[in-house]
Amino acid sequence: MSKKTAFVTGASGFIGVNLVKQLGAAGWAVTALHRASSNLAYLERFAATRVVGDITDKASLLAAMPDGVDALFHVAGNVSFDAKGDAAQTAAHRDGTKNVVEAALEKGAKRFIHTSSGAVFGLQDGVPVTEETPSNVAEVPINYFRTKTLAEDAVLAAVPRGLDAVCVNPGNVVGPFDRVIWGPFVKAIAKGELTAVGPGTGSFCHIDAVAKAHIAAYTKGRTGERYILASTQDRYEEIAQIVAELVGAQAPVVATERAPGMTEEVFFATARNQILVCDKAIRELGFETVALRRMFEDLVAWMVDEALLPVE
Repeated sequence: MSKKTAFVTGASGFIGVNLVKQLGAAGWAVTALHRASSNLAYLERFAATRVVGDITDKASLLAAMPDGVDALFHVAGNVSFDAKGDAAQTAAHRDGTKNVVEAALEKGAKRFIHTSSGAVFGLQDGVPVTEETPSNVAEVPINYFRTKTLAEDAVLAAVPRGLDAVCVNPGNVVGPFDRVIWGPFVKAIAKGELTAVGPGTGSFCHIDAVAKAHIAAYTKGRTGERYILASTQDRYEEIAQIVAELVGAQAPVVATERAPGMTEEVFFATARNQILVCDKAIRELGFETVALRRMFEDLVAWMVDEALLPVE
């Protein structure tokens, strides 16, 4: 029996590397797209055919993408929460996703699994959010939220044109190979550089469960549907305390006003109480919920193994 084939955008990133790892372990033949400037230190550890391209350049996508793959996993994204990066973020999410959709249709990809975000539902303070909850993203002054919504809209708008698309919507993703968000958060606490966190709560999920949910979305997801991925809702104060305990450092305090070094966007997001409900993903995709502490234990253990934490 021939192997299933996958084309993964953003393959050198946090979710991308973990997805490539799990696809390979499941016996898939993977073509992994990365930019010429990407750091391949982690992607090179796993079996994949690496190809160079940029989602903002449709010609490069068409040149890199094999015909008729079983699944196109569109993972590539820009997670900046700093207005200085808005132009590049918009290009990646809005324009890049449109290019990937068109390339998928032209190349005959059989299924399209889109890494969307819980951000497309906005920030609804204290409101339990399901896939049916109307979004308030227009009220959120953060470009990431707006542009991830534009990306998801582009994917779902192509379903009537024959794109067999499924969206997964993770909350905050935690685990090994993260050197962009929660990895730096852990390192900053370990070094005593992070002194304050926002007073709100976020929704969290383990990277292993997120990668498995992508593959389950290929096999079980319903065309045109969205699936929220979020195991827990936890206060940023609690997260900081867990991390501080794990790394043997002083825990940051709660800031009711924006602390020095914290962008306006980060403070706005971490001052709200996000509650994402993952019942649909559990029911239809077999999504695995994981305790918050284990998420950060796994991240810290990986950082120790990779010598990414300061040594006392």
